[in-house]
Amino acid sequence: MSFFDTDFHCHVLPGIDDGAANIEVSLELIRMQAQQGVKNIVATPHYRMHSQSVQHFLKKRKAAYELVMENRFDGMPNIMLASEIALERNLSELNDIEQLGNTSMNTLLLELPFEPYRRWMVEEIEEISYKTKMQIIVAHLDRYVDIYDTRDYNDILSIPDAIFQFNLSAFSKRSSKKLIKRLIKEDYPILFGTDCHNLSSRKPNFDVLARSMKKYEPHMLVERLFE
Repeated sequence: MSFFDTDFHCHVLPGIDDGAANIEVSLELIRMQAQQGVKNIVATPHYRMHSQSVQHFLKKRKAAYELVMENRFDGMPNIMLASEIALERNLSELNDIEQLGNTSMNTLLLELPFEPYRRWMVEEIEEISYKTKMQIIVAHLDRYVDIYDTRDYNDILSIPDAIFQFNLSAFSKRSSKKLIKRLIKEDYPILFGTDCHNLSSRKPNFDVLARSMKKYEPHMLVERLFE
């Protein structure tokens, strides 16, 4: 297991969110990832605190995972369960939030709201980190380049010991590619994911990683995840 064969963010579990609509789409997404060199998939279906309880979500996630396992094929990547947790006010008060993470790697993937930056966002993340003692991964930091300014990003990048995840589609946009280069130059820990949802507009693109990051050395915090 390594940085270069692990998709840290994708929506391949069937029928649980706006990702794979059914088992057929799920298996095809996973086959495409395998063909692109993925050996480990961190499945991260959306979790929103205001719409469902943790336990209800975990039951749905388990059922979707078991359906994939019933249809496993030769060469299927290892699938780890996690979630993409929407950041909301008072999320840090949520009971059992740790169960939404990747327990084998002790990580929580948090998705910032797609709206102008507010200081409460960082404060909430810091409180979650303090309470759970889990490694925080901030999802698809590239997504906000059109609504955040440099000062906003600097505030987010100040979160202690956080890791910052980028979607591989970021390499196709000049502004988000510039942000990736900045974080590498300034030695911030970064990870990548396909954030694939379907077989058309948001299909797997993990092959971009090898082409774009072949000279990149993972940060110490990232390497620690794979120990």
